[in-house]
Amino acid sequence: MDAMIDLFTSFSGLLSLGIIAFVCVMGGFFTRMALRKMDEEQARLEKAQSGQHLKAA
Repeated sequence: MDAMIDLFTSFSGLLSLGIIAFVCVMGGFFTRMALRKMDEEQARLEKAQSGQHLKAA
């Protein structure tokens, strides 16, 4: 319990809490960005494949 008190009351504990929060937000941002890029790449590949099928026909 003393660790929790130190985490929320001391300066170094608050800095640690800020870093933990920042890393969590950064992880969420990178996950969202990667998922969006994968969706964009999949859409681009599907569009390119459909264009090739039209040219071949």
